[in-house]
Amino acid sequence: MSDFVDGIRWVTDGGNWWGPNGIAARLVEHLWYSLLATALAALVGIPVGLWVGHTGHGRWITANVTNVLRAVPTVGVVTLLFVWRPLTLWPVLVALTVLALPAVVLNTVAGVDSIEPTTRVAAQACGYRASQQVLGVELPCALPLVLAGVRSAANQVIATATVAGFFGLGGLGRFLFTGYGTQRYDIVWGATVLVIALVLLVEAVFAVLQRTLVSPGVRPATAT
Repeated sequence: MSDFVDGIRWVTDGGNWWGPNGIAARLVEHLWYSLLATALAALVGIPVGLWVGHTGHGRWITANVTNVLRAVPTVGVVTLLFVWRPLTLWPVLVALTVLALPAVVLNTVAGVDSIEPTTRVAAQACGYRASQQVLGVELPCALPLVLAGVRSAANQVIATATVAGFFGLGGLGRFLFTGYGTQRYDIVWGATVLVIALVLLVEAVFAVLQRTLVSPGVRPATAT
């Protein structure tokens, strides 16, 4: 308990926040890594999920590939890619994107699957082309589950982005591994609190996004 209290003191000490190795710099690095990986996963995963959900093709392949990606150890991916690009961000970014993809793809497919068949029939009756049906009808209706998938992916990425510190890069993981190496457990606890705070911040951001972007007619009952 004393280490946790010391960790809170470390976080709230203004002297630890500034400078090239301060908390502020590491927070920005951590957020940047997480944002890039989550955005890449969304750019790849949402179109794939929409296509699979709309056409019904590739469900078996998608399910098995995403299960394989879930089983891939992030540290192992980073280690292998570091042989190719040592001390660069790319190995970490690729590994985090791989980690985030399953949640985005599967939730997007589930969102499209949850749409009532009569909604698709009505869109076709109105003369919607396939692209219009996907973007104008299916995506808005599936948006609650799509956002839930991106939110889950973002939370996983934020928690796992600490591996960057293990490989000599920035982010809050740098404090974790430095703290363990020097037995400064106040730093370890402080960095852990910051990671948890980032996850809670992401939850709040996605709650606002759901209220802003999702039509009231398709919001889950718990979000109204």
